[in-house]
Amino acid sequence: MYHFKTAVLLWVALCLSCSGQRSAQPAAVTWLELGGTQHEARLLKGFHRSEGAWRWTEQVFSVSLDPAPTHQPVYLELNLAMAEEVMKELQPVTLRARVNGVDVGSQTYDRHGQYSFLKPVPAAALKPGRATVEFALDKAARPAGPQLGLIAVSVGFKRQDETEAFRREQARKAQEGYQEVLRQRALKLSTAQQHELMKLFHELDIWKNMWFQGIQLIKNPCDLWMMQQIIYEVRPDYIIETGTWYGGSSLYWAHTLHGLGLENSRVLTVDLQDLTKEASDHPLWKKYVQFFETSSTDPQLVRRIAEIVKGKTVLVTLDSDHAMNHVLQELRLYAPLVSPGSYLVVEDTHMDGLTYPGYAGPSAAVNRFLQEGGDQLFERDLTREAMVMTFNPGGWLRRKK
Repeated sequence: MYHFKTAVLLWVALCLSCSGQRSAQPAAVTWLELGGTQHEARLLKGFHRSEGAWRWTEQVFSVSLDPAPTHQPVYLELNLAMAEEVMKELQPVTLRARVNGVDVGSQTYDRHGQYSFLKPVPAAALKPGRATVEFALDKAARPAGPQLGLIAVSVGFKRQDETEAFRREQARKAQEGYQEVLRQRALKLSTAQQHELMKLFHELDIWKNMWFQGIQLIKNPCDLWMMQQIIYEVRPDYIIETGTWYGGSSLYWAHTLHGLGLENSRVLTVDLQDLTKEASDHPLWKKYVQFFETSSTDPQLVRRIAEIVKGKTVLVTLDSDHAMNHVLQELRLYAPLVSPGSYLVVEDTHMDGLTYPGYAGPSAAVNRFLQEGGDQLFERDLTREAMVMTFNPGGWLRRKK
């Protein structure tokens, strides 16, 4: 095996971790991890034996896929690597793709490395039923022996909003949006000073070592202070929280409600797993908190919560899975439940611009939500960022009255 193997192994691990949501394959197969053997029959031609997480291809190779029904543009993606020793022999080399005989596009490579071949698929190529996807290199190594083309990791169809290019664009917009939020604060501090102050505070890790009445919670204490102020002002009948973890924040909301004398108010909190054993023994939890063990985007759960809070004053805070598409789905589902004058708080929007530049997460989701019409009902309330050191820059959304 070429010494390029080590670099590819690291890259493959990243590819597989990013595509974990595809591990549970439905009946239709839209994506193939090419090193596996589960869908061996889908590899039509041009593949060598599995090398664990990838396969060498020949000059021409093809797979069979099921196009997923969608109204969005469909993209063909092939995650691949060009080995250094092969590229020394072939440089440059051009890869072309066809779907059901329809040309999709080509890409030329002139150096070794890891790549994602990503091209939009013409609608005419996506006929009902299985699709034959063929790739062809204009040359291959070892013409006299077993051909070596490229290292293939995974291949499949994606919606536009699932592609890496789309993610990078949303991450870029989120970074720009983060800087714009800092500018709009109109503080005496420059945007660079604000950024550095927030960054230094985050790196102190104080927020990783916080407990509320013996229950751990991972929150920015400045944001907890601002939340209790919002609860004081809004006086909600219900606080809906996604992302319970050990229940420390739910207990904090319950304590705030209790301190305000809102004896009939309740906290509705949801998480995929139940880690609340210790918190649930607290008297305030027993009185104020109702826990739901399921996905925050479960339609049945959202319908149930909507029925519970109907006609009431509602405050929502989102702190579960921070992937852009998940947060965007939460925004679309829970925004209609927020009362006029109350808040929809999207937590950890700092991830996009402060801690992981280039990441498309909560901030990117907020941007898309507002751009697709959410700004008709919600506006960013930058007064909630007066203490500067917030983990939710641009994420304090106030519903207009």
